[in-house]
Amino acid sequence: MTLIERSIEIDASPSVVWSVLSELETVADWNPNVRSATCGPMRSGVGATRSCDLTPRGTIAEVVSKWTEGREVWFAIGAHGGIRSADMGLVIHPSQVGTLVDAIADYHLAFGPVGPVIDKLTTKRLMSRMLDRSLEGLKTYVEARHAEPPHVESRKAKP
Repeated sequence: MTLIERSIEIDASPSVVWSVLSELETVADWNPNVRSATCGPMRSGVGATRSCDLTPRGTIAEVVSKWTEGREVWFAIGAHGGIRSADMGLVIHPSQVGTLVDAIADYHLAFGPVGPVIDKLTTKRLMSRMLDRSLEGLKTYVEARHAEPPHVESRKAKP
């Protein structure tokens, strides 16, 4: 088992960040690791499913394993490549800037006794990079689309 945690501050309210995270089928709009995504008939809450086509290749099947409205969503992910299973979560917290988002990955490799060596050499680094890219994409997407309009002073001449 390997646990990776990453965090990022987003200049938007927790409710705005949650509105993006809770729209499961739009993950490809903000996550550069995902080329496209489709959801099953249930689109939110525990038991919702999502299939993600990854960049550059591969597909993962996700099932929402925990859903705390406005706060966190966790996915159970089946086997993909050398990963036997994984749990990934996105947890949001109010912060001074707006919202702190934690991305957590807990995964198990399929390579038996050589798994820890492979993990140390490649997998942990790749998974960490994937989480970082995902969080950076979320930040860019939320801040660009949900920014407060700048205050514009009136251009009328004063008498």
